[in-house]
Amino acid sequence: MNCSLTRIIFCLILPITIFLTGCASAPTQDQISRANYGHDMRPEECIALAEKTIANSLKDPNSAQFRHGAACYKGYWDSIPVLGMNAVFGWIQVGAVNGKNSYGGYSGFQQYQVLMNNGIAVRFCISDKDGLCLPVGR
Repeated sequence: MNCSLTRIIFCLILPITIFLTGCASAPTQDQISRANYGHDMRPEECIALAEKTIANSLKDPNSAQFRHGAACYKGYWDSIPVLGMNAVFGWIQVGAVNGKNSYGGYSGFQQYQVLMNNGIAVRFCISDKDGLCLPVGR
């Protein structure tokens, strides 16, 4: 059987993506109403913490270039039981980041999200070239 690398990757990523999104579960209305979102965050505070979190996850943190989306807002990320992640609540900052890859060239802007609670980045993700954004954190 002659399979290209792209086909193999697609055949592996698609089922994993479907599996992970199928296993995510939204919090109940009771959980949402009782949730602790942490202290209110000013837009500057959200941006600074999001940039620091995302930059520190890159191969070359000093090369990070940012574009910011909407202002920081109250929200949550669903639980992902297969990854051992419960639903988390807080303030979400979205945007895009461009950073240098292993070859020293910029890889292009990729979407990111950071969820913060009481001034701490609880969970974040940077989308890959296919738009898949696997969370990192607790």
